[in-house]
Amino acid sequence: MRLLSSFIAAVAVLAAIPAAAADWYRAETRHFIVYSEDSESDTREFVQDLERLDEVLRLMTGIGPDDGSLPESSKVTVFRFGETRDMAVLATGAGNSGVGGFFIGRASGSVAFVPRRQNQQRVRSASARVDSDLMLDPKATLFHEYVHYFMFQHGDAPYPLWYSEGFAELFSTLEFEDDYFVIGEVPSIRSFALSTISINLQDTFDPPARQTRQTTGRTYAHGWLLASHLNLNPDRRGQMGNYLAAISAGQTRMEAAATAFGDLEVLRQELEEFRQGASRILRVPYSVQAEPEVSIRRLDDAEAARMDLMIVQKRGVDEDEATRIVRDARRLVEEYPESAAVLLTAVEAEFDARNYDEAESLAGRVLALDPASTEAANYYADVALRRSFADASHFAAARTRFAAANRMETDHAYPLYGYYLSHALDESQTVTDQAKMALEAAFGYAPYDNTVRQALVYMLLEEGRPDEARMVGASFLDGQSGYRCLVRKKFDEFDAGNREPLLELFRPDHPGEYLDEAAREAQREEIEADIEAYGCEVD
Repeated sequence: MRLLSSFIAAVAVLAAIPAAAADWYRAETRHFIVYSEDSESDTREFVQDLERLDEVLRLMTGIGPDDGSLPESSKVTVFRFGETRDMAVLATGAGNSGVGGFFIGRASGSVAFVPRRQNQQRVRSASARVDSDLMLDPKATLFHEYVHYFMFQHGDAPYPLWYSEGFAELFSTLEFEDDYFVIGEVPSIRSFALSTISINLQDTFDPPARQTRQTTGRTYAHGWLLASHLNLNPDRRGQMGNYLAAISAGQTRMEAAATAFGDLEVLRQELEEFRQGASRILRVPYSVQAEPEVSIRRLDDAEAARMDLMIVQKRGVDEDEATRIVRDARRLVEEYPESAAVLLTAVEAEFDARNYDEAESLAGRVLALDPASTEAANYYADVALRRSFADASHFAAARTRFAAANRMETDHAYPLYGYYLSHALDESQTVTDQAKMALEAAFGYAPYDNTVRQALVYMLLEEGRPDEARMVGASFLDGQSGYRCLVRKKFDEFDAGNREPLLELFRPDHPGEYLDEAAREAQREEIEADIEAYGCEVD
């Protein structure tokens, strides 16, 4: 929702990434869909490594093998192409930002972007290679981000930032051998911080309000050190669960640390010895020896032709990009009028450009070609929801269409979320228990989507359940940013009886409302003024 997204992240200038002359393959496994511009064998190996990562996480966290309860929509779609610099261009519009790949968790479908290879560049000698590109290991970046996604799916809890990032770093360096995996290698990108920043558990567990140049190092590097020690040292296993339980019981961060970890000076000494010693490497046999099953095929001409547009669309577009993409999408439809894949890309292009009549018509064409396309059904419903901003009579159509999409795929989060919004945004209606249950179910399927999480926090607050709202909204509360400080203070206000400021902060915005750049800037300024008014520091 814009109240969060407008402050947490600025809108990037996006550029289309050219798909070079290589074959595109689509590989699918139990938990992933990969579009890869590479050879068939390398694509297969890549997606099998991703499946092994999921298997290792299940083993190390005690969650156990996949019982088949995860919805099909929870699969992560990975786009693998180009070089490291292409990820920076896609993410920020610039090729030198240090982005090695990135992940976006969405109820409509989570996506990740990772390069096929690191930047290829000429240097005068081997010693002259800068190590920045070597550090931005594409697979490590994707592994790190998938760990966050996995933990939201299977163990959603108010993890402190040092553990959330440290745990993800622990799995970013996984290596896979024929019969076992290797865990515990030091992430090379964290080596400098590990060797130069002193261990200070107070500053790690309860960081000061003002960030310092050591904050990031303590969060990621010392987070890795702690996560490794708490998970790979048999004497410390299980203590992190005790820490979270103590936090949930109302203890402060330092009180909870003492309760769970015991004498903190002893812990500090153990970490110091670990830091100055050799890596704590474990070699663990796979729980399933057979290689992960992969369904793989080469894309046909129509599917390959849409890849440039699809990549930029799934990243997200601004108004200028949406206009350009529409022109390209319409040319593709002329060339491949019977391709459901191309038509679906055109649906998204017209929808992003707010050409709702065209998007609705194209969605109908996709459903005629592929009646099982939940994605087309979701756009068909979303068109009605967007129109309801100007004309409330469209709410009824949105409800009917989201219900139909839900019948097509009952465990898909997005139709459930859309069904809730079609009630919650309609001022002429009372939000029904059925709509509330739909939102709770959507959150159960997609806890990694912040818009769904925000809506659930709002619903809980509206029902007078602030303790539960704090638990669900922990990721909006924990951290040192000015916005999170604002959220904490408004929660305190809510507890004291002044409910409206917090409700207004979390109230879902209507997705059909259009904000131009001037309106978005005014909104950012309003949020910053609110942060200052509550005595928090603007980042």
